[in-house]
Amino acid sequence: MAKSAPKEPAVFTDSKTKPVKTGRVTRPRKTRPAVSPTGLEAAVVATSSQCSAPVQGEPPAWAELQCRPDLCDALPWFRSVQGGVYYTGGLCWGFLVDADCGVRSYIDEEVVITRIGGGCTKDADGNLVLIKDQDNDSCIVSSIINSKNLNVPVGIIIGDRNALLGRKLPHRYNVMAYFRITDFWYEKIGKRAGAKVRFEKLDLSDQSWWAAKDSPSPVPHSQRDFDIKPETIQCSSCLQWSAQIYNEGWMCLQTSCKQFWIIDLSDPPADLTFHPNFLNTRTPPDPNIQPQYNLVPNLLETISEDDADTASLRISWKGIVCPQCSKCISRRFWRGWKCTDDIALTPGQQCNVCLFEKMVKMHPISLRSVLEDFELGPIKRTIFFDSKFAVPEVDDQSLSPYRKLTYRIRGVGSITHFVSNKTINSRANGPNDLFKQLQVADLGLRRYPLQQSVVAGTLTAHFAVNFGMPYKYVVSVDSKGFNDASDEILRALGRLTWATNQAVVSMGDNFLPPNELLLLGYFEDMKIGYHDDGESSLGPTIATLSLGAKSTMYIRMKYKYYHGFSKAKKILEDDPVLPGCQFEAQRQALKDQFTRSEITKAEYDERRRDLCKRSKSGDAPPWIKMELNHGDLVVMHGENLQKYYEHSVVPEKKLRFALTARYIKPEYVDEKELKKGEFTLTPDQIYDGK
Repeated sequence: MAKSAPKEPAVFTDSKTKPVKTGRVTRPRKTRPAVSPTGLEAAVVATSSQCSAPVQGEPPAWAELQCRPDLCDALPWFRSVQGGVYYTGGLCWGFLVDADCGVRSYIDEEVVITRIGGGCTKDADGNLVLIKDQDNDSCIVSSIINSKNLNVPVGIIIGDRNALLGRKLPHRYNVMAYFRITDFWYEKIGKRAGAKVRFEKLDLSDQSWWAAKDSPSPVPHSQRDFDIKPETIQCSSCLQWSAQIYNEGWMCLQTSCKQFWIIDLSDPPADLTFHPNFLNTRTPPDPNIQPQYNLVPNLLETISEDDADTASLRISWKGIVCPQCSKCISRRFWRGWKCTDDIALTPGQQCNVCLFEKMVKMHPISLRSVLEDFELGPIKRTIFFDSKFAVPEVDDQSLSPYRKLTYRIRGVGSITHFVSNKTINSRANGPNDLFKQLQVADLGLRRYPLQQSVVAGTLTAHFAVNFGMPYKYVVSVDSKGFNDASDEILRALGRLTWATNQAVVSMGDNFLPPNELLLLGYFEDMKIGYHDDGESSLGPTIATLSLGAKSTMYIRMKYKYYHGFSKAKKILEDDPVLPGCQFEAQRQALKDQFTRSEITKAEYDERRRDLCKRSKSGDAPPWIKMELNHGDLVVMHGENLQKYYEHSVVPEKKLRFALTARYIKPEYVDEKELKKGEFTLTPDQIYDGK
């Protein structure tokens, strides 16, 4: 058995001659009466504004506030838009050290010691607090252990809210370098077991950019003492080995052991200091340990502008690192990347921004490459229906050569699917030509930040441009007037106007011609989740033309109308009792009794609450499933349709366009914008259904 730990702690400076007190970075606390710090409250409290010492250089890649999605878009080893650990395939690839590294943490030019996320919640002051023990069964923890055991380098990013370094960081998020995981252990944090990890910089020969300004160069490998190691002692109780991490003494770090987190039969002091051997140990260079990815990948080198097949692939809409200023940039534009987004510029900012941009040549992709059954499928499509979903009324006669499928929802509205075919698609200026023309036309397609998202700066998973009356859906999209619309857009508007008229008139309702058109473009793996188009400014009808890859459209009842209560378990004031809703018969019977005054409002509500207790949670199952093929048109009609139902569209992996036309009520539009919705179609832009 190894010798016992030394009783007298060493004294060291900068991890060599001065005691290093571990710390915790927290949010600024509210003003309170001064008290003497005790226990964990003695942890170091700091904010980035207190870190004024400059760093030696600049990070190889970075992102600013509200640009974390850009960071994750550009770095394949850190796709974690929310958590601090990026893991996939059972391995940890990237790690973010930001505001709260936890108690007993440390950062210098070559070593990072921090907590591992998971099992935490925020207290009243915004600090992370463990609410349950961490263990090896956690996906995050196990990925760390696997990367340690398999010598997988981990990229680390440091946020400017981390003050352990004691220096002012240049950006909100700063890529540090690749590190190796040298140690993993558990500590007792309060009454819980928390996981900790020690990272060591992989390349010890280069000076770290985050080193203090004018700091000396790193010690050459030939002069380093790679024999410095922390003492490792076998526990007399569990017989497991643990390294001595702290000056105050050795303790067993096995959570299952009765001697866990005990020094000489007593609880350790709250203010522990790292042992110099634990901090100063360095792993000899190993050429066999190589990162899976480049720390700063050059995506543009992997994309050939002469290769049409790469134009819409998933990799083509990921982010890049600006070759001029090293900022991480998401692909916001259909035709490429701009380091500075013109929409995000503030007045007077032009002189301080990077003007780098890379616009690629967009080669049109053939329909054959996106449609597996192109020229092979039946003349009449959509002839098989899944019995789990609603079956439509089928009309092959009135609008031939279209097949007309109508889904009627009692008391709500209708969905009309105009199924296209080879004859329709192949006509001059028809869907085949439109698909090719939209790919290369400079229409202003771009991605916009979502107005409501968990992470600020999250972009839509589609490109968009709006023509006609201004329309704001999940994002705020600038609208171009129809007088600026190209022939392709107006021809598509002609088709959508025809489809809207056919669907609405057949229902016996008044036809309102659309005065707005939203064009969405989808690259590989892009899609739009469940949503509704129920804004008060919209008319009752929405028509969509689908071009390119096949997609599947789902329509389902909204959560509260399916269950009869909100996700907060609040019952509906007015329950419509829609066909197919949960407990439909019981809810309808109760509503009829209340309508006939056979029960009071209080009794009605109480009985519905009883149903609520019996209800199974979860979203409503899809009620309608439609396969949308190239050239198909879909018209949703009825104001209550958008009120009670929501829809999603999941394209196949390949390129797709969706053009959607609506009627925007003029009273909701600024008078100066009204002219944008005015248009006159030429004879060849008017569509007659052929």
